[in-house]
Amino acid sequence: MEVGYMTNGFGMLVGTGGGVTNVREAKYLSLIDEGEVMKKISKVGYRYIELFDGNLEKFDNSPEILKAYLAETNTKILGIYTGANYIYADAFEDEFFRIKNTIENMKKFGVKHLVLGGGAIRANGNVAEDYKILARNLDQVSQFAKENDIIASYHPHLGSAVETPEQIDQLFSLTNISFCPDIAHLVAGGGDALELIKKYRNRIEYVHLKDLKGSEFVPLGEGNIPLEQIIHYLKEDGFSGDWLVEIDGYSGDSSYACETSYKFLEQFFEV
Repeated sequence: MEVGYMTNGFGMLVGTGGGVTNVREAKYLSLIDEGEVMKKISKVGYRYIELFDGNLEKFDNSPEILKAYLAETNTKILGIYTGANYIYADAFEDEFFRIKNTIENMKKFGVKHLVLGGGAIRANGNVAEDYKILARNLDQVSQFAKENDIIASYHPHLGSAVETPEQIDQLFSLTNISFCPDIAHLVAGGGDALELIKKYRNRIEYVHLKDLKGSEFVPLGEGNIPLEQIIHYLKEDGFSGDWLVEIDGYSGDSSYACETSYKFLEQFFEV
């Protein structure tokens, strides 16, 4: 069991520019100095991080630089987050090409988890066939990840075709892919996070810990989500997977969010 921190809380989220005209180039990217952010995270006490696929891609031709950052801060990459539309048949060929390249790059750093967000929302609303296509394509990605000793998990997310409890049930009835519950996104999507975790407990190998106050993601313990109950349930149930703290979209100081969340977790883990 490992506990890490997501780097995206330290910089604005954008997409890689090439994705505007080339689907295979569309990646998430945090506008950060990875080396400096890793210093801040490791100084707090975390020894694991998660990166967006676009931030990993920055080191495609210079992996030694990223490896030096990791060595200097005594940290490891626990997970990589990526996303795709998935439901557009012609586009998925290029999306899968991109994700396979990400998986190949993850292997260079011994990354354990690939977190998959997405599933496009159509202008006129999604139909049942979209969820069948989404499930089928997620299965392809999951199988390729498994063949490369990487755990792929689906992450329901606001702004995607899978954000409500009903949509989560619809997708998971069509695929056996692992489930990465982002606690705050589950709640913001209208769900009871603990009940969804209990329902799909056997799929969970990686958890994104996040708190919510009103409509804002906030440091752990400063929101209205009963995180203690969720953590206690998983620990008492023998959960041996990994945990990742993600405080993106917080209007306050990024370092404060990182430190406050670490202090919150100290009561549950040897972080």
